[in-house]
Amino acid sequence: MSSPSSQTRTSPSRKTPRNPSNKHWVQEQQRRAFLHHLTQWSSNHDSSAHFQGKISIFPDSQVAARIGLGQSVACILTENTFTDARKKIIIRLFPPQENPTSKGRNLGHHRRHDSMEPFRSELNFSEWQRGVPGDTKDDGEHKKVRQLQGSANGYYKLVVRCGAGWISAREYFSKIYFSHLEAQKANAGTCRRNLDDSLKSRSELLGPPPAPKDSVPICPLFHPFSRLPLELQEMILSMAACHTRAYNLCYDSHLIHKSNRNEPSPISLSTMFRISKAINESLVPFVFHSTDFHFGLTGFTNFLWQSGPINRLETRRLTFHFGKLALLHCIRWLAPDPVFELLEPPVVTNPPSLQYFWRCQIQDLVRDLHLLTLTVDLEGIPSADIPMVVHILQGVFGSVERMLFVETDKGSNSKKVKLSDETVKMAGRMSWREMCKAYWEGHRTHQYFFKWDLMRATTEEFDKLMEEDKDFFDSVT
Repeated sequence: MSSPSSQTRTSPSRKTPRNPSNKHWVQEQQRRAFLHHLTQWSSNHDSSAHFQGKISIFPDSQVAARIGLGQSVACILTENTFTDARKKIIIRLFPPQENPTSKGRNLGHHRRHDSMEPFRSELNFSEWQRGVPGDTKDDGEHKKVRQLQGSANGYYKLVVRCGAGWISAREYFSKIYFSHLEAQKANAGTCRRNLDDSLKSRSELLGPPPAPKDSVPICPLFHPFSRLPLELQEMILSMAACHTRAYNLCYDSHLIHKSNRNEPSPISLSTMFRISKAINESLVPFVFHSTDFHFGLTGFTNFLWQSGPINRLETRRLTFHFGKLALLHCIRWLAPDPVFELLEPPVVTNPPSLQYFWRCQIQDLVRDLHLLTLTVDLEGIPSADIPMVVHILQGVFGSVERMLFVETDKGSNSKKVKLSDETVKMAGRMSWREMCKAYWEGHRTHQYFFKWDLMRATTEEFDKLMEEDKDFFDSVT
């Protein structure tokens, strides 16, 4: 039977960071900390305007004590332009420099800081040098690297080993991009394929690609953009989205607004709105205020609903392409309630009452719109229907400053037209009674233009229905 003392000697020792059994955990924590710093650097750095790829910590990197800010860390650089273009590089990442005025105030706090804490980035370069062991022979290299750090600021600095010295990450990434670009230009036919195969073969020597969790993306950043005047920001983004102050939401192919550009836009309007919340504060109101939105028979209610109450108020320009069913569409959804209740054109919905909900919804939403211009495409609209269409559209919105008329040909080209004097007089002088009666008499043979009861009604019966709201139907507004 063993003595207690022997049991004490044979019992396993406590696990500490110095214990070999804990080396993997320590290294994993420092890898995570270093990846966190790399991520911070990638989101705010002096980037190359051309290189796109990712940087990953080398799978068999140095021991835990050698992975950290200010230390030489082996990484794998991947370029996205090719199928598999990886290469091993040595980098050093430096934290943001402290403001000299706050150095003395924060010195005591930094001295108490535990160098094992993985997600702190406040330590300056000298403190990281003291906290992480290094070879004395590297002192000359550190002096060279310090010259690349620049003045004190809030940015991380990344340098890459190049020959016997160090160069900035921006310069190194640009060198790689342009060296590959020159190789491709040498023989545009087969060189790219040969270069891609060569890079792929070289990359296979490094083993399998790094795991996504060990990688940080690298892409061009354009920091000065937010410092440009708002007008220039809006112009640049509008050009990127091919935004021509007219946005088509028509589903009819012959009504699509014809753009001057044949190639597709690099980004969509919705993508442009997801670039930056800060930019959107001025960009979204500008787009809604300056854009002429084009609609056919569908999509208008959905647009108003999704725009929200704030952006609806910024909408200033609308164009409608209703075609030959313009008057029927206006009576169903936009006409005053007495006109709708008199004619009530049928709509197939499930449940049937959904028609009334949609009508109430659009009537409520359009009252928020105060338009500078309302444009109506007269293509396909019967001349007899134009006065009533104009009458309905003039009264349904919150306000309309100017009403324009265009005609769109088969090539989707629009030209401005002027209503005849007779049409203008009819639109301004006809009462609701006269317009409703003309509509009823002109479409008596088509059952989907009004409710079934009016199909068998006589002229006297139709007049009697309007007498129930005599004041409205005798009015001209």
